[in-house]
Amino acid sequence: MEQRSEKRTSSLVQGGMSLMPRNTIKPALQDLAKRNAELYEKYGRPLEKEHKGKFVAISEEGKVIIDPNDVQVAQKAIEEFGPGHFAFYKIGFKATGKWRITSAS
Repeated sequence: MEQRSEKRTSSLVQGGMSLMPRNTIKPALQDLAKRNAELYEKYGRPLEKEHKGKFVAISEEGKVIIDPNDVQVAQKAIEEFGPGHFAFYKIGFKATGKWRITSAS
């Protein structure tokens, strides 16, 4: 029985962040990244000429908050759209790395 408990624990993300099985975390992050990229392409890219270098939060409905201060944009977006319900980008800049999902074991 002890082995079964260890096996179950090792299949969960530790640290209080999530108790989702690992095999569902990677697809969930991929879906989120795809959604965010689609939001940026549709609503963020048209802002590049006028607002390059500023930060933008884009709601799932396409509403935007733009400001040169990243913290202010994030705070306003959380208040207006709710945590996790928006994409966040620096306008005109691509991410400098790729997501890498690793196991917690």
